Amino acid sequence: MKRLSSLPAFFTAFFLLAATAVALRVAVTVRPRPLDRPLQDFPERIGDFVKVSSQTFSDKVVKVAGMDEYIMWQYRNGQALVGLYIGYYRDQVEGGIIHSPKHCMPGSGWVPTEVGEVTVRDAGGHEYRVNRMIMKKDGMSQVVHYWNQGRGRVVANEYLDRGWMIYDSLVLHRSDGALVRLTTEGDVAAGIRAQEAFMRDLFPVLATFLPGR
Repeated sequence: MKRLSSLPAFFTAFFLLAATAVALRVAVTVRPRPLDRPLQDFPERIGDFVKVSSQTFSDKVVKVAGMDEYIMWQYRNGQALVGLYIGYYRDQVEGGIIHSPKHCMPGSGWVPTEVGEVTVRDAGGHEYRVNRMIMKKDGMSQVVHYWNQGRGRVVANEYLDRGWMIYDSLVLHRSDGALVRLTTEGDVAAGIRAQEAFMRDLFPVLATFLPGR
């Protein structure tokens, strides 16, 4: 896996633009953007994977996290089990801000042993950069893939995503976005294979729910 490197030069420009806006107290009107389709309509079959269960957060967790809609479902294909979480934010100015799993999951006892970006492909051959974490807890292993998706972009680097959010807030008056996260406990190699297969059919489905540009 590729280790995260220094921030791209154009994100620096975004940061400076944002700092200038704050310094001058420029009022930016961001319009909340609803999903194209509600997440509760998400398909119960993704490729060869079928939904087998679902979970929900407490009201307190939802209030702190700030997402407007979310699903936390488990899909199975034979022995392969993949947990899917999608948390959608209509805007990230007046509402909550997407929280990185890199910071949230260690709070539940999982310790990351490998963190990096990888390239994955969907069924049509399109490539995407996503984050991959290998985590350990009490002798158990967990594979995690996650990324931010919104306004027509799939972005792995959280700092870059924040830069695009600032840019789109100023130019498009939008800051909507989603965190998409996959989890699988058990054998690491098997977990990676299962999630890569799941992602091949997941990306085209996500495009029908998450608003594009």
